[in-house]
Formats: sequence, structure tokens, C-alpha cells
Amino acid sequence: MDVSYPGIHIKVELIVLKEYLTHMESGVAASCSSYVTSEEKSFSGLEHDEYSHVYRIAEDEIPRIIRMPMLVSIYTLFENSVTQLLEYTRKKEEKTSKLKDVTAKSLPSKCNKYIEQVLGFDFAFDQKTMNALSEITKLRNCVAHANGNLSSLEASKASAIKKVASKEKLIFITSDQLDISYEYLRKSLGMVESSLRELMEYIEEKYGFY
Repeated sequence: MDVSYPGIHIKVELIVLKEYLTHMESGVAASCSSYVTSEEKSFSGLEHDEYSHVYRIAEDEIPRIIRMPMLVSIYTLFENSVTQLLEYTRKKEEKTSKLKDVTAKSLPSKCNKYIEQVLGFDFAFDQKTMNALSEITKLRNCVAHANGNLSSLEASKASAIKKVASKEKLIFITSDQLDISYEYLRKSLGMVESSLRELMEYIEEKYGFY
């Protein structure tokens, strides 16, 4: 085994992120419960309707605030991993052109173009994976650049997010605010893991690691 092979630590990152996501929902529930208990003490003696917002925040706002950045982490894991893997193969194949030298509309398209035209490998991310990553990229950008607030986006980008939400039942938009379900996070991580493992398996077989 080549200890410089990035797949070694990428597999660890996948395990850690999956484990974190597995316990995320219960962790968020505990945080919400703690918040409600603290606020109920603060509003002790008042009528219930005077602090009913506390329950809305615990039920809707806190989970949303914690869930959204997780999608950014999932996308970043894919972006960094595929970049490291292709840089590793570039050095193994002694190519001068790097991934960043290739122009394409999206990262998956750039990777496929680089793999085919520069590395000459018989590997490509399939169309289903490309479509899923394109969707994740749009949502990731909304979270990273506007904290999920569609009203802060350009009209065309906000429209693109609404289009994704109209066909993807695991994400929601309420009052121009994006929300991402635990189910969508699990689905996205599963797709990213599958695509990365396929690429790693190809590389490992090519260089005889296993």
C-alpha cells in the first residue's frame, strides 16, 4: 500500500461523517429540549402565549440551523476527496495538466473531462450521479452564500432552488427560507460515498493496492 494514497484518509472521513449524521438527530433533539427547559425558566410566571415562540424555535429553527451546514460538509467532502484522488493519479501517470486547468460547467463534469482527456482512464461518474451532485451544489451554494435565505439570492438562483424543492420532497422552503431534512442529508451522503468509493476502487485496482 502506498501511504501517500489519499483514499486511506478519505475512507476514514466517510466513516466519521456517517457516524456523526447517525447521531445528529438525537443530538439536535437534546439541544432543543435543553433550550426549551432554559427558556421556560426564564419566562416562569408568564402566560403560555407570551413565550409560545420558544416551542416554534425549538421545533423548526434550531434543527434547520444545525442541519443546513451539514450539506456543505458533505459537498466539501466530495470536492476535496475527488480533487486529491485525481491529483494523486496525475502524479502516478506523470501528467502535467491539473484538474484546475480543465474548464467545465460543474465539478463532476470537470472530473469526467479530466479523467477521459488527460488521464485516459475508462471511468466516469454516471448521469444519475452528475444530476444528484448538481442538485447538491445548488443547495450548498444557497446555504454557504445566503444561509439558506432565498430572498438574498439572485432571482435566477432562487428560482433554481425552488425548482429543486418542487421535485425533491426531502427539502422544504418556508417564507423563502430553505430547510433540509435529515433524510436528504443521509441520501446525499450515501450518493457521495458511493461515487467516491467507485472512483477509489478503480484507482486501487489500477495500481494494484488490493
